[in-house]
Amino acid sequence: MKKLILLFTLIGTLATAQNKRFIYEYKFISDSTNVEDVKTEMMFLDTTKEGSKYYSYTVFNADSAMKVNLEKQLAATGSINITSDMRKGEVRYSVTKTYPDYKINLHRRLGMDKYKISEDRKINWKISSEKEKIGEWNAQKAEADFAGRHWIAWFSTEIPIQDGPYKFQGLPGLIVKIEDKNGSHKMELKGIKNITGDLDINVFEAREIAVNSKQFHKVIKDYENDPTKGIRQMQMGGATIVMTGKDGTSSKIAKENEERLKAQIKKDNNRIELDIVK
Repeated sequence: MKKLILLFTLIGTLATAQNKRFIYEYKFISDSTNVEDVKTEMMFLDTTKEGSKYYSYTVFNADSAMKVNLEKQLAATGSINITSDMRKGEVRYSVTKTYPDYKINLHRRLGMDKYKISEDRKINWKISSEKEKIGEWNAQKAEADFAGRHWIAWFSTEIPIQDGPYKFQGLPGLIVKIEDKNGSHKMELKGIKNITGDLDINVFEAREIAVNSKQFHKVIKDYENDPTKGIRQMQMGGATIVMTGKDGTSSKIAKENEERLKAQIKKDNNRIELDIVK
């Protein structure tokens, strides 16, 4: 992890209108019954003049490698064999925001479906006079209640973007650090990098099902009642997709998937948005 952080060295403060990548270290406890298990994932906040996209560096790299692997399988055999070791990274959602209106969408998959969930809740920040040095940046404190948690944020006017990790935004400077009062979710800026080339923050939009937060809450409840629905065997473009089980065959995959997914759901009891499912 230290090597990864060092790889993303600080380029400097914003001086031009170039596309920027803000690299955050995200530490979180997903299971409230096991507070010693603190997970860490490196997250990117890519910004352009049109908006931003927040996503996992680990997941992005793993998914890119898996896509290449599956394309090779399809070309060679006409079938696709997905193994569990192809999926890496814990944070499998992304968040996009548009500028200057800051419309926010959460993008995530449940089963075989991809969703774009619009966010209409406003974050009402209370800015404090308290200041602190966070990494390389002079920052100021702000607090807000959002999605069932009380959040403490530090923003820096030295980086004049009213954005931040996840859905957080609306302060007079970039959020360089934010955590909930219990310390179970913490995001801290570790570096800034210039990005060359074009960025499309809405690249997955055409394939997603658009819903609002209320509608998505029902989708989650239905999914968690039957997480293996629709993935026991799938057809895509004439190719059969086989989910390989621990025994090396597909004979036990339905049972394995059901047990694995239900165990994951049970342990995912300390989500970043506590009020997403009651």
